[in-house]
Amino acid sequence: MNLAGFQATTLIDYPGRVAATLFAAGCNFRCPFCHNAELVLPERVRELPLLDSERVLEDLERRRGFLDGVVLTGGEPTLQEDLADFAERLRRMDFLVKLDTNGSRPEIVRDLIGAELVNYVAVDLKAPPDRYAEFAGVEVPTDVIGRTVAILKESRVEYEFRTTVAPGLTEEDLEAIAAWLRPARRYVLQAFRVPTETAKGLIDPSWASREALASPALYRAWAKIESGFESGGVRA
Repeated sequence: MNLAGFQATTLIDYPGRVAATLFAAGCNFRCPFCHNAELVLPERVRELPLLDSERVLEDLERRRGFLDGVVLTGGEPTLQEDLADFAERLRRMDFLVKLDTNGSRPEIVRDLIGAELVNYVAVDLKAPPDRYAEFAGVEVPTDVIGRTVAILKESRVEYEFRTTVAPGLTEEDLEAIAAWLRPARRYVLQAFRVPTETAKGLIDPSWASREALASPALYRAWAKIESGFESGGVRA
């Protein structure tokens, strides 16, 4: 695994669990509002000092009994050739494994679920289908994203669909995304925030000055779309 970051403990990245978070380097999207440019843009990825995967696993082994699980995020973890092998080693250590993905590689998600290598999958839905390229920063066949959605809805693993409500997304867009997903177990709206750390920034810095829906509008939107989802809400 090309790992570029390791957060030893998180109480928020894996709902209801104490977990560690591992950040994979590299992504096939260029979402202009993304906070993790250093994990996405090739010229910045090349400058990263990658972590030794074996040492990370050794550290996690020492934390067995304290951690419930490990979150594999990025970047886009499904681009990693040895993702399945790495997840298998985590499962052998009795960790629950959560995968964060943009949903662009449904076959990888299907295979991980089939091999029982993931326990929870979170898929970031960027926009309604007719605006997807605008918010993903690349052309995306939305039927591919739809296949990932269908795989999860037919599976027994825990999952959530979520949308970071980036500048330019409207309440009507959120209604369109919800209609695309329904029925589903869980959908979450995440408030957009501009990074405050000076070392980090958005992939397209101009998006930092654009206006995004504020919390009251997010709660209003959720009240309109919650029917058809078993759980979910707003992370403001």
